[in-house]
Amino acid sequence: MKAIKELGQHFLTDPGIASDIADLGEIVLHDRIWEIGPGSGILTAEILKRGAILEAFELDKRMAQILLSKFSHSFSLQITDILRCDWAHQISLGTEPLKLIANIPYQITSPLLYRLEQHHSSFSRIVMMLQKEVAERLTAKPGNKSFGPLTLRLGLIFEIHIAFMVGKEHFDPVPQVDSAVIVMTPRPDPPQIPHLPLFLQLITAAFAHRRKTLKNNLLPMIGKDKVQELQLQSDLDLKRRAETLNESEFILLSNIIAEL
Repeated sequence: MKAIKELGQHFLTDPGIASDIADLGEIVLHDRIWEIGPGSGILTAEILKRGAILEAFELDKRMAQILLSKFSHSFSLQITDILRCDWAHQISLGTEPLKLIANIPYQITSPLLYRLEQHHSSFSRIVMMLQKEVAERLTAKPGNKSFGPLTLRLGLIFEIHIAFMVGKEHFDPVPQVDSAVIVMTPRPDPPQIPHLPLFLQLITAAFAHRRKTLKNNLLPMIGKDKVQELQLQSDLDLKRRAETLNESEFILLSNIIAEL
């Protein structure tokens, strides 16, 4: 079946990779699983084979007949846009925590990650195939050019690692980018951030212009006088670029700014 470009469809063609993705889900009998964008069901088959209770969300109506003919009524299928769903309601329809295992359409990556951030407490494990570049951003360390607000935001609540890379030749049609499979699990020791909205505002401002120093990026946010006071109280060199600071240093800065 021809892929729909507007939906960002690139169908995985290698059953072995689908099996490896399902294995990363550490599925036990009757685990509640969400799959987003099952397509023709190559990963769906592997999830069901492991005895999961599967809820799949597919936007392409053409896939409904294919999926239902393959798997009958052994899973729940909704032909809907996952980004338009009421996640709180969908989550409440079954047991928690649940797992997400999916090869997602890459064009929904950013809003999907935002939803997962909002509802992170409901998920015990997330296994996703993503564009390689996004996976590298999620797992970047300070000092790496890929390190940024997304790294910090998701890193507050999840431990994230790249399990393996997937070449573009394993998809039909062949995409322009390579992919990576990541695993996200709840962080066991999330940091305590007294002023979370301010912290999020801070990291957004800090990376607004990546080539500028932290000092110059913070001037529009807090003004010259407070930047000077921040320099004194934090004992950090604000002439550094934001990508060189770690999580603890950003938390320190947000705590000080809150008191200025």
